[in-house]
Amino acid sequence: MPTPILAIMVFTCVVASCVLVLRPVFGTYVDNYGVRLRPRKQQEDSAAEKPKDSALLKLAELVGTFALQLMPALADKRTVQLLTMANYRSSSHMAIFIGIKALLIGTVLTMTFLAAASNPVMLLLGLVGCIPGWILPNFFLAGRVKQRQTEVLRELPIIIDLLIVCAQAGLGLMLAVDKVSKEVHESCPILSVELQQLISDVKIFAKTVPYALREMGERCGVDELINMASALIAAEAKGADMSYPLRQQAAALRDRLKRKKEEEAGKVPVKMVPVIMIFVMPLILCPMLGPAVVTIINAIGPIMAGGMK
Repeated sequence: MPTPILAIMVFTCVVASCVLVLRPVFGTYVDNYGVRLRPRKQQEDSAAEKPKDSALLKLAELVGTFALQLMPALADKRTVQLLTMANYRSSSHMAIFIGIKALLIGTVLTMTFLAAASNPVMLLLGLVGCIPGWILPNFFLAGRVKQRQTEVLRELPIIIDLLIVCAQAGLGLMLAVDKVSKEVHESCPILSVELQQLISDVKIFAKTVPYALREMGERCGVDELINMASALIAAEAKGADMSYPLRQQAAALRDRLKRKKEEEAGKVPVKMVPVIMIFVMPLILCPMLGPAVVTIINAIGPIMAGGMK
């Protein structure tokens, strides 16, 4: 039997054996995928983005669903948390994310098998290459989470100010949240949807207001929003005026955003040094040193030529 075919068969048997052996181990430490990521009702998914209608995403969803049925441990707690904070909260999003990872690994392994026909050592390199293929989507997901959290921080002071106005006008917490969510639908789209989700959790799914507020803060993963939710929960429990803690939260948030902008402005000169050294300094030095270099070459050229003779 040819060596490449034998190597492929051995590699396939090893991978299949590892999957069969490790499947019970993964299932011991992770909850069942069908229970933990069960399809939710349409009202509950109103704050989440819908998957785009794409053939590639459909393929990724199909592959991801199969992979999750085979190994439910792929849907670990950290991945679910990142997808939730990135506003990818349905079971389809989880399947698509895992499917993209599986397709990347499948592409790497396919290229490895083709290259291993002439060199069996490429199988080992292919296994090493699967690691970046599995980790790379996590970086894109983390970038999406960071971008959304930045947008939430930008919108949060406006929401707090409007809640203060509603509280001073005599509105209750839920009435103020309902009023603000309708008024800021265009200027603050992310928090507007999150506030509408909060109202749906309380009215439709019969969740308590403290629990719904805490859940909203955890969905976004922003500390300032969690602090605001905690302040509202404390004010609601004590029956106190919620405008005072909201005013304190707004002042602290604006102070933090101001310091953050000052830090970013202080880093600009350091970031400009490589740009100046690469793109600006050559343009300055060439006209200054160019004639001197030419004069030195013309003066030294005859001397060097005579010395060589």
